[in-house]
Amino acid sequence: MLTKKPLAKTDVALSQLALGTVKFGRNQSVKYPTAFDLPTDSQMADLILNALDHGITTLDTAPAYGIAEQRLGEFLKKSKCRHSLTLISKAGESYDTQSDSSHYDYSIKSLEKQLENSLRTLNTDYLDVWLLHSDGQDVQNLTDEVITLFDKKKQSGLVRATGMSTKTVEGGERALTFFDCIMMAASLDYPAENSLFDYAEDQGKSILLKKIFNSGHALTTDNKQATLKATFSTLFAHNSLCSAVIGTTNPKHLQENIDALTGKTI
Repeated sequence: MLTKKPLAKTDVALSQLALGTVKFGRNQSVKYPTAFDLPTDSQMADLILNALDHGITTLDTAPAYGIAEQRLGEFLKKSKCRHSLTLISKAGESYDTQSDSSHYDYSIKSLEKQLENSLRTLNTDYLDVWLLHSDGQDVQNLTDEVITLFDKKKQSGLVRATGMSTKTVEGGERALTFFDCIMMAASLDYPAENSLFDYAEDQGKSILLKKIFNSGHALTTDNKQATLKATFSTLFAHNSLCSAVIGTTNPKHLQENIDALTGKTI
């Protein structure tokens, strides 16, 4: 059974692994090594409930993940397990299926609208974590006005914790100065932003991780088991790490991640 860790100084606690939901809602213009079909409603529900049984209580989603929020909202309504889960969503990026392209808008009006849409679509009154979704221009997009908006939404109770999904060290530092956390990329092959682990610890803030297996590419070799174990032992050694997102629709792959993190033979 996986454990939970407090997110910075908030009352939010995230499971060691978070289940990413890109593959629940979008299979176009993604960076995974192989093509895939979206899971059926039944398959998606079974995977989430299986994850819950093993202590994975955190789901990571976004408006940019196609129909993922819509499908999660329908699941939450039917399963009535909202309060057993912590939900992470984002704002700033949207995805259009027809044009197969992302659109970025960091205006206050757009960010507020995306939050309203996420709450309605997910069938929830609040988000546990709300992140600004980066287009790579972290510092430029993280304006004083945006910071004020995120703080306002936290104070109102619509979100319990704030952060940014970043792509640069500079952006990560700015976000950690004002927000509770960042979601950054880190893997055995990508240590470029690792200085942010210590920066977050010094600030009393938390790190969430994305792309820990390079969008699955690191697990396509014969050294899969060694890569799983080495990744978790290396990344989870950092005190500021709160949770790492894994994206899968395969129950076997989910179990392999759980076993590697908990030290079981895989």
